[in-house]
Amino acid sequence: MKYFLTLLFSISIFATHAQRSCGTMELYQAASQQNPQLIQNRVQIENQIQSWISTQSNSGSRSIISIPVVVHVVYKTAGENISDSQVQSQIDVLNEDYSRTNLDASQTPSMFQGVASNCEIQFCLAQRDPDNQPTNGITRTQTLASSFPLGASVKHSNTGGKDAWPSDKYLNIWVCNLVNPVIGFATLPGTTSPDEDGVVIIYKHFGRIGNVEAPYNKGRTATHEIGHWLNLLHTWGDDESSSDPCAGSDQVNDTPNQGGPNFGCPAAGTASCSNGGDMFMNYMDYTDDNCMNLFTEGQKNRMIATLNGIRSTIPVSNGCITPPIIQDCDTLNNITGGDGLVYYYSYEIVETDSGFFTGTNSRNDLAFAEAHSVVGQHTVDAIRFDFAYAVDGSGTSNVHVGIWEDDGTNPPGSPGTLVGEAFYPLAQVENNVDNFTFTDVAIAGSPLVDGTFYVGFFTSDLAEDTIAVYSNQIDKVNVNTAWLQDQDGQWDTFSSAETFGNALSIAARPVVCETVGISEPLVNQLKLYPNPSTGKLNVQLPNYSVSQAWQVFAMDGSLVQEGKSSSNTITVDLTNATDGIYLFRTVQGKDILSSRISVIR
Repeated sequence: MKYFLTLLFSISIFATHAQRSCGTMELYQAASQQNPQLIQNRVQIENQIQSWISTQSNSGSRSIISIPVVVHVVYKTAGENISDSQVQSQIDVLNEDYSRTNLDASQTPSMFQGVASNCEIQFCLAQRDPDNQPTNGITRTQTLASSFPLGASVKHSNTGGKDAWPSDKYLNIWVCNLVNPVIGFATLPGTTSPDEDGVVIIYKHFGRIGNVEAPYNKGRTATHEIGHWLNLLHTWGDDESSSDPCAGSDQVNDTPNQGGPNFGCPAAGTASCSNGGDMFMNYMDYTDDNCMNLFTEGQKNRMIATLNGIRSTIPVSNGCITPPIIQDCDTLNNITGGDGLVYYYSYEIVETDSGFFTGTNSRNDLAFAEAHSVVGQHTVDAIRFDFAYAVDGSGTSNVHVGIWEDDGTNPPGSPGTLVGEAFYPLAQVENNVDNFTFTDVAIAGSPLVDGTFYVGFFTSDLAEDTIAVYSNQIDKVNVNTAWLQDQDGQWDTFSSAETFGNALSIAARPVVCETVGISEPLVNQLKLYPNPSTGKLNVQLPNYSVSQAWQVFAMDGSLVQEGKSSSNTITVDLTNATDGIYLFRTVQGKDILSSRISVIR
């Protein structure tokens, strides 16, 4: 009779198991049968985990570990092509669950409150791709496959899936339609090749908004599977089919031994293996999403040990850090006769210089503009004017500065759409004129230009306010680049304008910047030792012939240390910094060299 009940119980578990199936252990068992070395790999990893826990788990406070995530959405139907917001909702769930800021944390039974843990692990959608270019951390691949089985087919483009990003830098998550009954699976550390390492989740159980279905609609499937990826086992030890289902272990001391998985939402006090109550609300059980709410301190130590061991490259990945933007800036100059006449400093002025004043309001002109051109998209960050004359009669007026595209229709190709503007105190212009200095006007928002564009200023309609800018001599102009807008709104070049009739250029120089994409950081040219470090380490730089500025940043982006060196070896001293991960960065020309520093005492 006892034997019959035990058999019946096992059958019941098997049948229920099919309702919600994690394929992680099945995947591992199949892989280990094909490659028995994986079993030995797991033994070695387990020894490393236990060694770290016994020596390091109580070593004091640690910095929060950030894990960069790339989500590969592989879809055939529109419903499977989940939205960016649904993906983000899953990241939000992970950050709540792994920091114990989940709203349902209060539902943890009192008997387990003392072991419930903030794992000090956070997740971000990757900010840079493997080519070090900006990304939103989501890829989308349309497939002909109706569904994917348990295994690696979704992880390769040649089988209808998507190739992984480097698994030493990113947690790869594939979201797709899976063959029933599996709703998710992960690769345990050390059990697969790098190009197949990661987590797979069915699309309808990923995230907590959008196209999700109960009872796995709170994002806990990913919480569970990532636990496996971080080396957590099921709370029952995956021995439910053995002759003694209480003999197994999840290798965590503060999770009660239990006989098998729990499903649905059990009643409080549900017990097995004489444990006084199963921890069925643990993320590594099989209960419904709305019944899960905790990791334990022991599980935390196991995950942190993994991130300091076999997955130690993940915490030092730069995937969560927005790639730096390099701007190649230049100040454009359309004065063909050179800088000597119109762009002078006070000590360079000579009385023999001559030219024109352009911009007085005696003729009620509306605006003056100077043509420039760039190849490719640039931003206009500022304009430098050489004003010749200014009177602020009202005492409160501003100079209205403009940037125009060349899409005007009066005449065609004249200054047209106003794409940027700024206001600068006329009184300050007056002061600049008195002191023979330029007027630099910053342009908020740095508007984008491409090809021909115009920069200039609007003239005041107040009689007491007057402003003028230098124009160069007639004989120093080879092309006409200056434009005037009369009181009727008509734009004319100076050579055709009734007022001037001469080819001129206006002393207005835009500062334009091109955003330059950066190449993969040249980490192979940087050698840091010792790393991890207790505070002091050396950084060996490439053999550049000029001195190099260098910086050390905390993971929140704050500057910790900086310096300049003409030597190829730099000593970085972080003995006064807290334990954690830091970024060393140096720039040489357009080369970005960076690497992570791990400070552990």
